[in-house]
Amino acid sequence: MRLLKIKYKNVLLRKYLLFSFIIISTSIFCQNETNNWYFGEKAGLYFELQENPQVLFDSNMISTDACATISDRDGNLQFYTNGINVWNKNHTIMINGVLLEPLGGGVDPTQLEPDVLLNVIIVPITDRNNMYYIFTVTSSSGLRYSVIDMNLNNGSGEIVDKNRDLLAGIGIGKLSAVHHTDGKSIWLMSTRKNDNDEYTSFYAYKINTDGSIDNPIITDNLFYKGLQEGVMKFSPDGKRIACANYRPQELSDHLMIFDFDSANGIVNNKRNLLTSFTFFEVVSAYGVEFSNDSKYLYVSLIRQGMFTENSTDFQPETIRKNILYQYDLANPNPQQNATSLHEEVSELSAGSLQLAKNGKIYRALSISDTQGTEFLGEIISPENFGVDANYVNNVINLTPNKSRLGLPTFIQSYFRTRILAENGCLGISMPFEVDTYADIASANWDFGDGNISNQINPQHTYTNSGNFTVTANININNRNITVTKKVRVHELPNLIENQELIQCDNDTDGISIFNLYNIRDKITNPILNEDLFFYEKRIDADQDVNRIPNPEVYTNTNPNQEIFIRVVNQNNCYEISSFFLYAVFVDLGNISEMYACGNLDTETNNVIGRFPLADKRDDIRSEVNLTSSTNLRFFPTLLDAQTTQNEITARFYNSISSTIWVRAEENDLKCTGIAPISLFVNSYPVIDLDDTYIICNDVPVFLSGDSFNDRFEWINSNNDIVSTKKDFNTTIPDTYTHIAYRTENNIECSNSKSFTVTKIDLPVFDRIETIDLSNDNKIHVSILGNEIYEFSINNSNFSGRSNEYTFHNVPAGINNIYVRDFSLCNNIIQKQIFVLGYPKFFTPNNDGVNDLWGIIGVNKNMYESMEVIIFNRYGKLVAVLDNKNKSYWDGTNNGEKLPSTDYWFTIKFITKDNSIVKKNGHFSLIR
Repeated sequence: MRLLKIKYKNVLLRKYLLFSFIIISTSIFCQNETNNWYFGEKAGLYFELQENPQVLFDSNMISTDACATISDRDGNLQFYTNGINVWNKNHTIMINGVLLEPLGGGVDPTQLEPDVLLNVIIVPITDRNNMYYIFTVTSSSGLRYSVIDMNLNNGSGEIVDKNRDLLAGIGIGKLSAVHHTDGKSIWLMSTRKNDNDEYTSFYAYKINTDGSIDNPIITDNLFYKGLQEGVMKFSPDGKRIACANYRPQELSDHLMIFDFDSANGIVNNKRNLLTSFTFFEVVSAYGVEFSNDSKYLYVSLIRQGMFTENSTDFQPETIRKNILYQYDLANPNPQQNATSLHEEVSELSAGSLQLAKNGKIYRALSISDTQGTEFLGEIISPENFGVDANYVNNVINLTPNKSRLGLPTFIQSYFRTRILAENGCLGISMPFEVDTYADIASANWDFGDGNISNQINPQHTYTNSGNFTVTANININNRNITVTKKVRVHELPNLIENQELIQCDNDTDGISIFNLYNIRDKITNPILNEDLFFYEKRIDADQDVNRIPNPEVYTNTNPNQEIFIRVVNQNNCYEISSFFLYAVFVDLGNISEMYACGNLDTETNNVIGRFPLADKRDDIRSEVNLTSSTNLRFFPTLLDAQTTQNEITARFYNSISSTIWVRAEENDLKCTGIAPISLFVNSYPVIDLDDTYIICNDVPVFLSGDSFNDRFEWINSNNDIVSTKKDFNTTIPDTYTHIAYRTENNIECSNSKSFTVTKIDLPVFDRIETIDLSNDNKIHVSILGNEIYEFSINNSNFSGRSNEYTFHNVPAGINNIYVRDFSLCNNIIQKQIFVLGYPKFFTPNNDGVNDLWGIIGVNKNMYESMEVIIFNRYGKLVAVLDNKNKSYWDGTNNGEKLPSTDYWFTIKFITKDNSIVKKNGHFSLIR
C-alpha cells in the first residue's frame, strides 16, 4: 500500500476558488441535497418530509445508466447530469454544459472508439457556497472533474472549468463518495486496474473544505479482481465499501465487501460474498446499496442456469432470473443469512439500487441500458431482516417516462443522519440521539406531545401512550438539518394493589410454601400472558436484581411477608407493585379413603385403579362440613397442593395404593385447608386362558376359571351366558368371553378375557396326479380341509405346510401317501399309489442280476389290459409283453440272443373305463 500525502495542485482552480471565497459565505450541504432525483428516460422523483416521493415529469435528460442530481440546502433543484450534458434547474443545458464530446475533434469520429461514460457523481465544495465538482469516469479519458458555479447566470449556473484530469488512463471504473471523519471534507473513491491489468486498486481522494484535492491514498495489495461494470457504494456510516462486478465471464470477484477507514482513506479486509449456491450457475451482480443504519447490504443480481429434464429428446434451455438479495453484515459470515427478497424469471437486467432520505431503497427496473420500464421497485423497511424488509416490485409508476439501469448517485453519508430511538413505555424515560456524519453543535427537539428540549442527547418521559412524531433540528458545521422519526409509547401493565396469597400452614409458625405465580389472577389480567418477576426488596425490583430464583416453591422468611413484583408486558414495559403472604393453620379433618377396582393397562401392562375424584367432592364437603362454595382441588403431593402445581383435574389413575391431597379454597384462592386422601387399588381378578383352543377328533375343550375369583361367567358370541360354573367345556367352535369376579373392600371387581375355540376338520384327499415312466417320477397331492397340512411318502420325513404338495423322484412300485394337519390335532390319513417305472438297462447273462426287463409297479387290477411292444433300432418288432401272460423280456427273439444295443418300447394301457393311454421310452441291452 502506498500512502501519498502531497496536495493536488491546480493553479487555475485554486485562483478561481480564492476569488469565490472573498464574496461567498460558508455553508455545508446535507440531507436536502438529495430531495430531487432525475434519471432514466426523463424520469424524476421529489422527496421532502413525506413518506413517499412525488413523481416528476419535467426532466429533459435521458440516461442509460450513470447519472447524478444535486439540490441546495433547502431542497431546491440545482442541476442534474448524465455525465454527458448538464441541465440546470430550468431543465435547459447549462452554459458550457456539454461534458463529453466525440473523440478526435475534426477527425472522423467513426474511425475512433467512442469515449463511453461509466460513472458520474456530484460533490459540493464545502466552504464555497453554490459551487460543485462533477466527477466523471469514461472508458478512454479516466477520472476527470469539472467545476460548476451556480452563482452565475441568475442562479442557472455555468461550468467554469471542465474535464480536468484527476486520474488519467483506462481501467478506471467505479465512483462513490462519503464524508471524512472530520464531518466536513469528502472522500471520493475510485478504482483502477493495476499495470498488469489483473488486480484492481482503490484510489481515495480527500476533497478538502476549500476545494483542494489531496493526492490519492492508494490501496493496491488486496488482490481484488474488479471490473468497470457494476456499482460501488460506501455505507452511510463510511465504514464499509461494497463492489459488484457485472460480467461474471470475466475472471473477477462477483460481489465483495471491504472495510474503510474514513480517517485515513485506507481500504482493507476484503471479503467475498457468495451470490449463488448452485454449481455451474452464471451470476451477474450489478446494483448495491446499504440500509440507512449500514447493517444490511442489498444487491441486484442476474442468475442464469441450464434447465433440463430427464428425457432424451428434451433440449435444455437457459433460465434467467432477476433477483434481489439481502446480506446481514452483523453476521461474521454474511451469506449465512443471505435472503432472497424477490426472485422471478424475467428479461429484466440487474439495475441500480439507491437509498433515499425517507429511509427506503429504490430499485431501477430496466430490460437493458437502452430499453427501460415504467416502474421502480421499493424496499420499504431496509433496516429489518429478511422478508420484514418488505420489498414491493413495480410500486412507483413513472409513466409516460421510464427507468433505465441507473439511479442518481449521492454522497452516501447524506443518508446517515437519523434519529436513534426505540419505542418506549409510558412514564419511563426514553433516550434520544441523532446519528450523523459530523459533530452536532446544537439541537432542538420536539417530542410530538407538546414538550421540547435543546439538549443534544435528551431524555424524555411521555405521560400519554400512543404514536408520536419526534422532530430534531440539529446544527452541524453552521447549518441546520431537520430529521423526524415516529415512535410508539406503550401502556404499562395495569396492576391491582393490596393483594394477598393465603396459604395453609401445617403448624402455627406462619411459615409455608407458596407458588408466587398464583398471584397472577389477582394482580393482573392472566390472558395478557405477561412475565412476572419477584423480589424480597423494593430496591431490587426497581433495579431488577436479586430475583427470587424459584417463585413456584417459595418459602416465606417471616409471617405476613411483603413480596415485590415486577410485571413486564409484551412491549417490554413494566410496572412494580407488591402483595403479602399469609400462612394460616387450618385443620381440615380426616377424609375417608377411596377404593377402586384394579384394571389392566394394556400399554404399560400394569394393574391400575381409576378413582372418580369429581364424585368425591360432595362426600368431602359432607364429611368435614364445608360449604358448597368451597372449591376443592386435588394434587398428587403435599408440595403440589401447597404450590397448586400438577393439579389432578380429571379421573385419577394409579397402579398402587397411595395418598393424594385435597386443597380447600375460597373464591379468592384463599387456602382453607389441606388434607390427605388414602387411595386403595383392589386386587385384579385372575384369568389365565389362552387366546385360542382347538377341538381335535371331536374331543371337547376343557377350561377352568381361577379359584382366586369368587364368581364366573362364560359367554358365547351371541352374548348368551352358557355357564356360570368355575369349569367350562365345549365342542362348539365359537368366540367366547370369560368374566371373572372378585369382591374386596365391599366392591365387586371384574376382569374379562375373550378366546376362540376352533375345530380342525379331518383332511380328505381331493386329487392325486401321477407322472411316471419318466426320469423324475412325480406325485402331486391336493387336500380338502380347514388347516394347513404336512405330507409324507411312505410315512417318513413330513414336508410342506399347505393344502397341496408334489413328491419328486418317487420310486416305482407301490407307495403310500400320508397327510397330517400341522397342529397334529387329527389322525393321519393315507392312500396307496402305484408308480410305473422301467430299468434303464438289463444284462441277460443268467447271473441272477438284471437278467429280465419289464415294467415295474404294475398292478393287474389297475388296468383292463396292458401291452408292451419292443423294437430294435431299425423298428423291427422283437418282443410283446402284457400284464396277463408274458410280463418280462429275456433279451431273445425266437430263441436267438439279440445283440447289445439300445431298444425302444411303446406301452398301451386300456383303463377300466376303456380309455387308452400310450407311453414311449427306450433302454439298453448289455451282454
